[in-house]
Amino acid sequence: MRGAFITFAVAMLLALLSAIPANAFCMFGCNPTEAHARQIFENLLKQRVDKPFKIVEFKQTMAERLEMHATGEKGYEIFFNARVEFPEGANLECKPEDGKFPEGCSSSSHYVTAPRSSDPAGKQYIAPGSTVLFDEEYRFYEAGSGWKGPDGNVYTAD
Repeated sequence: MRGAFITFAVAMLLALLSAIPANAFCMFGCNPTEAHARQIFENLLKQRVDKPFKIVEFKQTMAERLEMHATGEKGYEIFFNARVEFPEGANLECKPEDGKFPEGCSSSSHYVTAPRSSDPAGKQYIAPGSTVLFDEEYRFYEAGSGWKGPDGNVYTAD
């Protein structure tokens, strides 16, 4: 009789667990990943440059959970370094002439993909054959069963 009760209890537990969505089990390890950050980096870089590029290196350097105390909103931040080659350069119309940059182009050599108010505005010239180093961070915000990245897409655990 005791064996039948244990079998029944285990069967009920398994039935209950199978009815719970997979993302409910994400108490640990369901945060945005380095792969998500790399995808966002590629998405945003395509918006900022007009020529082909090659991501030679992409490495997460740090990550941390965040909670905005005023709103209770949960977040996650991924810090990374990337090295990108531009065989043909990029934004060639922004090449400076006599030390002056054309209208709408930035003179800054600080390259970012997700600019904030303090980051360079406008297109940035990248000389053909250049390798550019990026040192950035992306902030994700909890969005239902995933995390909304700075590119506007929602990313979920694979």
